[in-house]
Amino acid sequence: MTSTGGGAGAGPEQWRGPSEIGDEQTVGPPPPLPDPNVPGQGLPEIVPDAATPLPAYRGTPAPPPARREKSDPFFALIGDVTRTGRWPAARRTTALSAIGDVRLDLREVLQPGETLEIEAWSLIGNLAVVVPPGTEVSVEGGALMGGFKQTNDADPATPRTGARLILKAYLLIGDIKVREAGPDSGKPPRGWRWSARS
Repeated sequence: MTSTGGGAGAGPEQWRGPSEIGDEQTVGPPPPLPDPNVPGQGLPEIVPDAATPLPAYRGTPAPPPARREKSDPFFALIGDVTRTGRWPAARRTTALSAIGDVRLDLREVLQPGETLEIEAWSLIGNLAVVVPPGTEVSVEGGALMGGFKQTNDADPATPRTGARLILKAYLLIGDIKVREAGPDSGKPPRGWRWSARS
């Protein structure tokens, strides 16, 4: 920091700042940064000991999310109501269709040991439900002009899993169809192509 003196011919006067007062030591240049290409410099490399195996994972699979007690109705005035894959079914689900089919795939929804209740209404249309192997199905209601058919495409020796479906179906004109099939049951038969895995 400099200041020009008032006298003629006087040179600039050197002023020392506050940080320079009382510190007469000469500070040299900073030390050089470590070179990672030179042995002994840079950060040390941490290599895990291959001879010590990692401990086995002892965690348990996360439980499925808790189901809602009742869901909002699925509704279609003219058209089909279709649910496939892992869709969030409630313990009590209602599906309504005036003119169209109600098609529900529960193979990735219904878990062993739990009970789901599905109530379906349709004026003109069919009701088709796919359940996983080992599921007990109880059907209530019926069709005024139509029939009921239940098929099993799974291994007949499949033990019961404790899963239960209570199906309440109320159809004016249409059929009620329930199919028990595994996730890899091959190409679905005619009338069940909508449940094919992509």
